[in-house]
Amino acid sequence: MVLLHGGGADARAWTPVLERFDGRWRVHAVNLPGHGGEPGFDYDAGVITATARRVADRLLDLGLVYPHVVGHSMGGAVALELAGLTPVAGVTALCPIGFWTRPRAWTTAAVLRNAARLSAFVGPATRSRLLADPVMRRLALAAFSAKPSLIRPQVAVAAASALASSDIVTMTKFTRRYRFRGQVPCPVQFAWAAKDRLVPPADAVRARRLLPRALHAFVPGSGHLVMDDDPDLTASIVGNHALRLLCADAVDP
Repeated sequence: MVLLHGGGADARAWTPVLERFDGRWRVHAVNLPGHGGEPGFDYDAGVITATARRVADRLLDLGLVYPHVVGHSMGGAVALELAGLTPVAGVTALCPIGFWTRPRAWTTAAVLRNAARLSAFVGPATRSRLLADPVMRRLALAAFSAKPSLIRPQVAVAAASALASSDIVTMTKFTRRYRFRGQVPCPVQFAWAAKDRLVPPADAVRARRLLPRALHAFVPGSGHLVMDDDPDLTASIVGNHALRLLCADAVDP
């Protein structure tokens, strides 16, 4: 199983889900280009597909063949595009971008860009001090989480630091224009957060139209950060799709 984080995050975003897997799956959580210390590239309108190509190369380097690819937000879009570039067993896309309306895409890009700039501007010491305060933490995470009071200070600081050090400010100039228009030649499981303010669950309507055979699940009471807001249900959705893929592989002649 390969885990792809969202734009502005890093591989640590998967920690709550990994804790609930409890070693049941062989998992590789990778950092996308321009995130988590990984070098970026010259971003343009094809940024999602170009990122998917680089992930495909990374999978080859790791010796991973026919993996179940799980992606969140931008990582969900990358996972879907990746499936069109290299054989994968299946895709689980959590709150993926690319099925949105133009106004929503531009609003989400602005939220990410402003949050990244502010986080970088205040610096590490101020970030830690501000996010230690419950009220400030709730305000800072309101656009991303429906349950910000449940997110621990150290988790919020790590997320803010990842955002500040990422290439998301540049990438959003292009990701906001991205629309998924391809085909996915493998089983797909979508999951949408009921209280997502960045990628609304209404995007499932267009996803169903484009990929009519895909499965859909909804995470009630959760904001965009489903791994933090409801790690139990998120891990269950991912794990159940992984089990279906294993069963399908076992009966495939």
